[in-house]
Amino acid sequence: MDQITTLYREAFPHAARAIRRLGGGLETAKDLFHDAIIIYLEKSRSGHLQVDSSPVAYLVGITKILWLKGNRQQGKLETLDYLAHYMSIPEDFYTQPEEAPLLEQLKIAGEKCLQLLQAFYYDNMNMQEIAETFDYSSPHSATVQKYKCLEKVRRSFSKTACHAETFA
Repeated sequence: MDQITTLYREAFPHAARAIRRLGGGLETAKDLFHDAIIIYLEKSRSGHLQVDSSPVAYLVGITKILWLKGNRQQGKLETLDYLAHYMSIPEDFYTQPEEAPLLEQLKIAGEKCLQLLQAFYYDNMNMQEIAETFDYSSPHSATVQKYKCLEKVRRSFSKTACHAETFA
């Protein structure tokens, strides 16, 4: 047996089963699988075939994609919008925690910290320039202060994130 026949015998039952699960029939599965084999052969011959698992899985996947694409184009896939009124959640079901605006959370770190972080991240100043601008004794001192400022900001956000996770 040649490679195509072997591949057909191994992959087609899986592809047909997948199409049946998706609501298609045997004839549809045959047509789509033949298209998938053609795609497989064309990509193989052109050198663009990239199979991450097995050729069988590749062919089944291509067959499924072709089925989904065909049904989307024909408009056979239904949306669940008509169920929305059955599944609506009352507006007052979730109570939203009071959240401080982003700027308020950043202000907790302090004005000097904000200026230092802005100088480093937005103004692209190096630590020597920051040390001179903010009157630190050395670039190392400026680095330590930047780290402390970042920790203040992280703590501020982690408190808010912990509070928000209780409602997620």
